[in-house]
Amino acid sequence: MIKAAIFDMDGLLIDSERIIMQACMTAAQQVGITYTQAEYIELIGLAGPDSTRVMTAQLGGTERFNQVMVGLDAELAKLNHTFPLKQGALTLLQHYQANHIVCSVASSSATHHITHRLSQVGVIDYFSHITSGQEVVRGKPNPDIYLLAIERLGFKAEQCIAFEDSEAGARAAIAAGLKVVVVPDLIQPSEFVSKHSHQVVDSLLDFLDRM
Repeated sequence: MIKAAIFDMDGLLIDSERIIMQACMTAAQQVGITYTQAEYIELIGLAGPDSTRVMTAQLGGTERFNQVMVGLDAELAKLNHTFPLKQGALTLLQHYQANHIVCSVASSSATHHITHRLSQVGVIDYFSHITSGQEVVRGKPNPDIYLLAIERLGFKAEQCIAFEDSEAGARAAIAAGLKVVVVPDLIQPSEFVSKHSHQVVDSLLDFLDRM
């Protein structure tokens, strides 16, 4: 009996990954650096310190990383750091609310980004708890963020379902003992994730249609 649902945010609830990826590529190009989709994909699902470490290595040092980050912030500021909801997100949240399933967020993003992005698309009030990658020592694919989210919800892992789009996020949820639904965004799940997930679906609306 599912009593709670835990959602990732970027690439799962909101359609942000493609926009941020393009902004990264543009910002890099502005300072004479070629940055590729394949490189960006290595960052998906990672917590801030981990993504910073990986991207710094990709770009060839801290100075180049900082240059790209300045450009990235400028590109995203043009959009007010606002991204559209993914297909089926609002419908699924409304369904869970109507059926008294508690919803929460477990995102590697910073807390202020989570609250801002979800507020901008009008869904922040659907969530009883928000757990950020800033609050745990080890980010995804380690299970820590999901274990903290489960603790805050006050349920057992088997009473919760998790929704993820990334490899790192899905592995974190699986390791936490959760039933996991994967909605691939930029990359398809590995054989391990596919095998250990409850479902792999094309969209949150697709999941709702299968319920």
